[in-house]
Parts: sequence; C-alpha cells; structure tokens
Amino acid sequence: MKTYFTNGTMGDVKYFIDDLAEFQIQELAGDNSNRYIYPGDTINYTLDSELVKLYDVLRDLYFDDVDRYYEELAVLPIWVQEAGQNSDCAIDVDLFCELINAEESRKIPNLYKHLYLVDCQFLVGTLQNLLSAMEDAFVRYYMTLANMRENDAYKRLTDSNGTICIISEASRCASALLETYFIKAYSILDILCKICYEIQEKQSDFSQYKKIKSADVLWGFRKKLLINETENTLFEKCDLVSMIESLRNESVHNGTWELNPKIFVRYDEGIVGERFMLFPDTLQGRLATVKSRKHFFSKGIKVNSVLPCIHAEFKQRLLQTLVTINGQCLYTMKN
Repeated sequence: MKTYFTNGTMGDVKYFIDDLAEFQIQELAGDNSNRYIYPGDTINYTLDSELVKLYDVLRDLYFDDVDRYYEELAVLPIWVQEAGQNSDCAIDVDLFCELINAEESRKIPNLYKHLYLVDCQFLVGTLQNLLSAMEDAFVRYYMTLANMRENDAYKRLTDSNGTICIISEASRCASALLETYFIKAYSILDILCKICYEIQEKQSDFSQYKKIKSADVLWGFRKKLLINETENTLFEKCDLVSMIESLRNESVHNGTWELNPKIFVRYDEGIVGERFMLFPDTLQGRLATVKSRKHFFSKGIKVNSVLPCIHAEFKQRLLQTLVTINGQCLYTMKN
C-alpha cells in the first residue's frame, strides 16, 4: 500500500506498519474517511468516544429526565436544531427571531432550554471539526512533501551535503498546512475553555432565549477555571501549549513562520533521499526572539521529525482533558 515516510518520500509497502520507532503514514485502498493510518492513531477512537460522552454530559446538565428529554426532542421543530447553525437551513435572522418569540413556539416545552443546549453542544461539534482539520493538515503535510516533483536541474545546484532548498507552490502549501495545524490546535484550547465555563457556571434562567455564557470566553480566561493547571491536560503549563500559543500567534498576527517558506531536498547519488522543512528555534516552547526577529532556524530541527511527537502529545493531553471534564461534571451532578 502507498506509504508516506518521515523523510518526505513515499513507497509501496505490502504490510501494515505498527512501529512507533519509525513514523509512517499508510493509505488504505478505497474512499473512506479513515483511509490514512499510522502508529498510535487508535487514540482517535478513544477521543471520539469521550467527545460523544461530552454531548451527553451537557444534556444531563440541563435535563434530569433523559426519557422526557428525548420525548421533547422528537417533536421539536427542525429550526430549533438547525437555524443559525447549518448552511442547509435557509431560515434568516428575522424569521428566527419571529419563531423564538411566537406565541405557538412559547407553548413548546422547555424551548429556550433546548435552544441553549443546542448552542452548548455546538461547541462539542466544533471541537470534533477542529480535531478533524488538525488530522487532515497533519497527514497532508507529509503527502505534500512526498508528492513533490523536482526539476532534474536541481541535482546540479546542491550544496556539499547534496541538499538544495526550494521555494515553490509545494513549499507554500506545506507551510500553510503547518500554520493551519497550529491555528486549529489553538482554537481547540479556546473551545475547551468555553465548554468548561458552561459547566462551571451553569445557566439557570430559561425565561427567554439566552446567549451562551461563554460567548466571550477564550484561552486567556483559563486561569478562572477550576480545571486550570490540572496535570497531564492541555490546561497544565507545559512547553507544548506554549509552542502552540507562540506559533499560532506568529501565523495569525505576523502572517508566517518565515518570509519565504522552503522545502529542503537532499539527493543521494542523484535520487531524492529526503524532503523536509525546518522547525523554528524555540526556548521553553516560545519562539527564540531578539527584538523583532523571531524566525531563527539554527538548530536544524526538522518538522518531519518533531510533528508526530507534537501530534501524539497534543491528542494525549486532549484525551485526558476530556476525561477530566466528563468525570468532574458527572461528579458535580451526583452531588
């Protein structure tokens, strides 16, 4: 099967690879959503399970009687779930306002509580989408490098190590994928804060349709959350989260990791032996900085080598975060 190697090349491997010591991505035959596999990816199923639990945790936070909740849900107008949330619902702002305030709508049991819960569960759906986007960017970074095609003339332009750096559409695409990866990771931090705040500061007034309490809550608000600094979660102070903050801020506020993103290609006897991008120098997770200069690459750290470790640690910390949120919420409801 088609296999994308850490060194930015690809080949055909006839068997499944499950060696954590040497990272590879393999592409299964067929057209399904899980056709890319790699060592350690089984955590994705556990993450899915915890995210599904989080939907139920939020439901139980507002509805004590689950059977009654589903009875009410079964007869809710479709606009309660879809309006203002999905592009396949054509209801506009004015009509939505009419619907939520109409006399007939007010007769619907727990209408405003249902609306509020849908808005809270939307946050969980957003988490799922962000995680999928991170996964896509992670896989496609290696695919972009592996599918790059070099001009034969490059072989004569290499340095003493047989390496040349190339600025091209592929390098811009790979750089954009990395920027997307860290921007999405940071967005997950924002959404986790919102969910934790909704659980911590439970809404109790459903006399009208209310904006969710966490509307203005972002990652910087985390110090006011009970979960903050919990060990092994994304709320623990660590180099990983500092790195995500630093790289995301650099991409969002200053546009890019470097002025001209480039892919380094190393030739072995005229054949491509490696393609890689360089990871910026960091100190305790923060970009190494002198005044306005933040793009230093002196350590020669390859994105190809460190990205799998970043990806694995982020998902492990995310899993522990979800387990903690679900567990704490259940404990709170029981007491």
